[in-house]
Amino acid sequence: MRAGRWWAGLVLATVVGVMLAGCSGGQGDGGGGAGGSRSEAAPASAPAADAGKAAGGAGGVRLVDLGNRIVRTATVNLEVREGGIGDAISQATEVAARHKGIYVAATTSLPSDGEARGQVTFRVPVEAFEAVLRDLKALGTYRGEKSSTEDVTSNYIDLKGQLTAWRAQERVYLRLLDRARSIADVIAVQNQLQQVQSNIERLQGQVDYLEDQSSFSTIVLALTEPSAAGGQPRGTLVRAWEFALAGLVRMSAAALVLVVWLVPLAALGALVLLVVRLARRPRPAAG
Repeated sequence: MRAGRWWAGLVLATVVGVMLAGCSGGQGDGGGGAGGSRSEAAPASAPAADAGKAAGGAGGVRLVDLGNRIVRTATVNLEVREGGIGDAISQATEVAARHKGIYVAATTSLPSDGEARGQVTFRVPVEAFEAVLRDLKALGTYRGEKSSTEDVTSNYIDLKGQLTAWRAQERVYLRLLDRARSIADVIAVQNQLQQVQSNIERLQGQVDYLEDQSSFSTIVLALTEPSAAGGQPRGTLVRAWEFALAGLVRMSAAALVLVVWLVPLAALGALVLLVVRLARRPRPAAG
C-alpha cells in the first residue's frame, strides 16, 4: 500500500513538474548551467544545459519563426493544336522539372468523335508557383483558370504546440519507466506511454501533411483540342437529328401497329357489308 502511494505521488509530481517546466519556457534548463559542480555530478544533464544555453535571450525563452503556411492550388485550361495533347504534356513536364517540381499524374481521352482532352497534375515548390503558371500558359491558347489559397499557419502552429507538449509527457514516462521497480509499475507506465506515443504519431502525421501541402503547390493543367472547343454546336445538331429520327421511328412503329389492327377489322367490315347487301337484294318473282 505504501509503495503504491509512493508510486502515485512520484508520477503526479513528475507530470506536474514537466508541465510547469513547459509553461516557463525551459527556464530551469537554462539555470542548470550556472554551477560547474552540478554538471560534474550529473553529466547526463549536459545536453539539456547546452540546449538551454542555445536558447539565448532573456529567461532562456526561444521564439521560433515558423513562417506563413499557405496552401495554393490552381487549374489552368489551355487549348492546343489538333493532335498536340501528348506534346503539350511532355513540355509541361519539362517546365515543372525545370522548377524542381514533381510530376503526379496524367490522363488523356481520345474518343471516336474526335473530342480529345488531357489533364496533367504537378506539385511545384511554393516559391516557383507563379513562374510555373506563367510558363505553362505559354504552351497553348489560354482559356481561363481556377485557383485557391488557404492560410493554415494557425492550425500548423497549434499542432506543433500540441506535439511539443505530448513529447514532453513522453519523456516523463520514459524516465518513470527507468525508475519502475515492479512488473505492475512497468505495465502501468507502458500503457500510458503507448497512448502518448499514439497521439504523437497522429499529430506528427498532421504536421507532416501541412508541411507538404504548404511547401509544394498543386497545379492541374487541363488541355483541349480545337475540335473539343468547337464540337458543341455539332454535337447539338447531331443530338437533334437523332431525336427527330427516333421520333420518326416511334411514329412509324405506331402506324404499323395501327395498320396491323385496322386491316383485319376493315376486311371483317367489308364482309359484313357484303352479306347485308346480298340479304337486301330483291329476289326475282316466281314464273
